[in-house]
Amino acid sequence: RNATVGWPARPLLKFRNDTAFLHEEGLDLISKIPGRIYPVIMMGDGRAGKSYLASRVLNLEDAFESSDSAEPVTEGVDVAMRPVRELLGEMPGLEAEALADSEDPLYVLVLDCEGGNNAMAAVRTLVNVFAIVIGIEVVFVCGGCFSEAALQGLSASLAARSLVRLDQGARLPEQKLAFVVNMTHLKYDDATLEKALRAEQSDASRRENRQLVLESFSERRFHGISMNSLPNFEAQIDGLRAAILRDRRPLQMGGADVLAPQLSSLLQLIVSEVQSMQEVSFPSMSRCVIGQGFLRPLAQRLLDEASDFFPVLDDYDERLEDKNPCPGRLSEFDRQAAHITEAGLVREERERLRSELDSRWLKLMHRNEVFGEQTKETTTESRDILKNQLRVPLGGRGLLARVAILQQTVSTETRTVLVKKRGAVEYSAWAEGGSLVQKIHEKAFQNFSHKVPSLMGNLLKRSPSILKNIVTLGNGMFQVRTCVVKEGHFVWWDPDKTTEEEHEVAGAINFLVNSARCVEDADNPNVFSLRPANPSDGWADSESFSGGKFREVTFNVDGSGYSRGDWVNAVNKNIQFARDAKEDLGIERVRKEVGTHIPVLSQAMWGVSRRR
Repeated sequence: RNATVGWPARPLLKFRNDTAFLHEEGLDLISKIPGRIYPVIMMGDGRAGKSYLASRVLNLEDAFESSDSAEPVTEGVDVAMRPVRELLGEMPGLEAEALADSEDPLYVLVLDCEGGNNAMAAVRTLVNVFAIVIGIEVVFVCGGCFSEAALQGLSASLAARSLVRLDQGARLPEQKLAFVVNMTHLKYDDATLEKALRAEQSDASRRENRQLVLESFSERRFHGISMNSLPNFEAQIDGLRAAILRDRRPLQMGGADVLAPQLSSLLQLIVSEVQSMQEVSFPSMSRCVIGQGFLRPLAQRLLDEASDFFPVLDDYDERLEDKNPCPGRLSEFDRQAAHITEAGLVREERERLRSELDSRWLKLMHRNEVFGEQTKETTTESRDILKNQLRVPLGGRGLLARVAILQQTVSTETRTVLVKKRGAVEYSAWAEGGSLVQKIHEKAFQNFSHKVPSLMGNLLKRSPSILKNIVTLGNGMFQVRTCVVKEGHFVWWDPDKTTEEEHEVAGAINFLVNSARCVEDADNPNVFSLRPANPSDGWADSESFSGGKFREVTFNVDGSGYSRGDWVNAVNKNIQFARDAKEDLGIERVRKEVGTHIPVLSQAMWGVSRRR
């Protein structure tokens, strides 16, 4: 015998005043099983050597108490455990399988049940229910010889199946049977059990017993074990242990492994329901093992981990909806629960998880909405309410004196504009400002004196006469002219010839009629030119200056008292004003109220002063 010493069995199911209870020592042993569980149930006749065989299955010396006394040794159920890897390593021919088992360890849990050849009682019934529900490997032991009484004892134990209430489509864990005739002097072959089960029987009770055994176990094996004094005894023991190890598989319900916490809960449920209702509900077992033992912890873990997936919200997030982790957590639940066959429990726990996730997400959404209602910015809008309007001439004695502008009397109303962080805009009611204000309707003439500069000084103007330039040998190319830019016009005259207020100036370009552009000479920093905005079309009206429709008027600022930049800036702003004024007035009003005539000196000089 090559047995390991130690590892004593622990009491699991015991009785006090005929009332069953689960012993703390057995539950403590089960709680310490760190992996998947392979339950092997040792049941059968009393005093047939079950406890001894249970110790030998685990290859442990006297793990379960046994004796030669006629008195029963085991009451209720005792339990012991060993890693499958250790047993495979000790089993000749199976050592190589130990390495494979180390990747996902499996533990043999042997439950040694009290003898069952006493009169049927509640105690026996509860022990049998243990065997039926959790024993995926059932080792039924009878002593001395294979008999009809032994088959009757096995079928009587299986009758406990009637106490397990199954829903439609529900199934108990698949079980395999090792039928052992222990301490026998007789020789049996491996087919002994199958021959007996399939033999024709005239007695109805015998037929029913055999049919129950056939239906209860997917596989059945027969083992005959002789007295321990005979030479082949150890080989027979090794054969039994090897067969049980080859049958190894984890206890599962509904596709979920029944681990230590679930097994403890399942055993407590069985004891409670059998004692209170004389039956065990399979839905209750499924809920205990699959629902509370696997699906509920899975859902709770995913719920706890969800904190790492939920966004941290310190301010309004307009894209928060895109960051919802709930669908991902539910998908992960679906993935990890895909092997569970109890669809109803899966749906129930998934709905619970969804509800909890949605509750957390709704709280985050509500917080985001609160942030979104906070004000992002506050502005004030105003509008003019027209009270009265009157068209009046611009006045004065300048070039635009006859332009009639629309003078409006308005009151100003204001309102507050609140822009929320979520993008919504809220407006207060319009409120009157109180005082009336005079405004000019035409935008070009609003703030006219500030945005339309005037400039006056002597410039050197290039003569348009080619003949004059030839006769004077080029000395007549540039002539001194007094120039004024103002009111959307550029005006020039000979300061020696034009001296009286009523004298017409030498030339003028009306930018309201003639679209123009001011071009700075690239070679001479003092020279700039006035050209038609569209060279191919020329000037729209060239009657107020000489040189024709396509003339380019060139000036040199040397000695004018202003830089070329001053002149160009003033000209460009007057060109822009003229463009805006023409848009406000229309070309017909420009021709009528501004005109295209050559202005007189008093018009040209009104409102401007010479620097030098």
